[in-house]
Amino acid sequence: MFSILPSFFIRSGYRVLAAILVFLILQQYLSFRKPVSVSPKYPEQTEDAFSLPCESLEGLNDLFVILRTGASEAPKKLPVHFSTTLRCVPHYVIYSDYEEDIEGHHVYNALDEINPDIIATHPDFEYYRRLQEKGREAFSSEELAQWSAAKNTNGGRDSPGWRLDKWKFLPLAEKAVRERPDAKWYIFIESDTYMLWQSLLEWLSHFDSSKPHYLGMQMQIGDVIFAYGGAGFAISNPALKKAVAHRNENLQSYDDLTGAHWAGDCILGKVLADTGVNLLWSFPTLAGDQPADMNFNSTFGGSNKKPWCYYAASYHHLPPAEYHKLAKFEETWNRENGTRPRHGDVFRNYVLPNFSSKLSDWDNLSDVDQGSVASFDECRTICEKQRDCMQFSLTDQTCKTSTALMLGHKISKDATPRVTAGFIMERLKDYPEQMDELCDNQSWILP
Repeated sequence: MFSILPSFFIRSGYRVLAAILVFLILQQYLSFRKPVSVSPKYPEQTEDAFSLPCESLEGLNDLFVILRTGASEAPKKLPVHFSTTLRCVPHYVIYSDYEEDIEGHHVYNALDEINPDIIATHPDFEYYRRLQEKGREAFSSEELAQWSAAKNTNGGRDSPGWRLDKWKFLPLAEKAVRERPDAKWYIFIESDTYMLWQSLLEWLSHFDSSKPHYLGMQMQIGDVIFAYGGAGFAISNPALKKAVAHRNENLQSYDDLTGAHWAGDCILGKVLADTGVNLLWSFPTLAGDQPADMNFNSTFGGSNKKPWCYYAASYHHLPPAEYHKLAKFEETWNRENGTRPRHGDVFRNYVLPNFSSKLSDWDNLSDVDQGSVASFDECRTICEKQRDCMQFSLTDQTCKTSTALMLGHKISKDATPRVTAGFIMERLKDYPEQMDELCDNQSWILP
């Protein structure tokens, strides 16, 4: 939800290496009661355009899915989940900082059991107090615009909703255990997380849910390694119960930590680590970007763990308009193939058809500054002269190139400065086969 990771990815090591890794991960991080129901060339899909085969999702009944959102985004981002992400899920609950109903689905207050003194006095809750008193009407259009445009900082996104979000994680852990004490797995997602359920269930089948497990895309802040919330993460029953019990025994300490910290997923990771439950580094099975923004050749997980080669179980930062399209791809793939889709399959079938030699008002995330140029064609020439350059972009007169291949995403025509993206299409032709050659029967991230 309020995560701020750009691409890819990026969310310990030993001394100098650890320091470098922490710095890089921090940069990437800054770019993610009762169950309610117990782009330019992408083809348009509606919720009626596919039929999700819920009966094939064996084991889904063992999961309890906790979707975390906030009042500032819930009306826009939640509705698509009811016909995609949550359509087949028998046990789920939605939590926010504001209790309400959205399209017939109840959204519960995640913060209603926080210490009243903290709510009354802590500056993080000033936004929450106004929200509870007057709802969304409490905020002026100027405030909302300012928060929407808030920049990322080394301490998180500078908006009141983001600062409040960190307080939700530990209460949600307790609420989840209380509501579904017999669930084998607790799956925590955000309102822009896309889960490939059949893939996730197949991955989880490799683990003993009666043992403590904490599975998620690895991130690090200080000496704490934790699961990045935006990619979704899974915690087994005994692991979450241990964390909840330990937190309740040290409630003041963890409240103080939350107040001084800026990332709730990190705090939950620390509670788990304090009980002896360490994270299984699960990237690229769980991924922190949408497919169009991913570097499928990323070495974030290690040089032998390129996303292209691994099965995909989640994506993040997916715009609402893409959910039905990705769900259609997933449903078709699972029906026509005997294995789950790897990230490379997602690229080849879902992303690749959308490339073009030039895309206006488009950010393809090129990041190597080549200096000032006179034209888009001059920037293209710079890229073409570099044997490994795949793409480039022009922002004002600044040319940037990249050896990574990422489609990227459309940006507003009103955005300043304007950005135009370009791709060396001749080099894209051989890219899938070249990437296939890097794989050696990788499948899932396992212990």
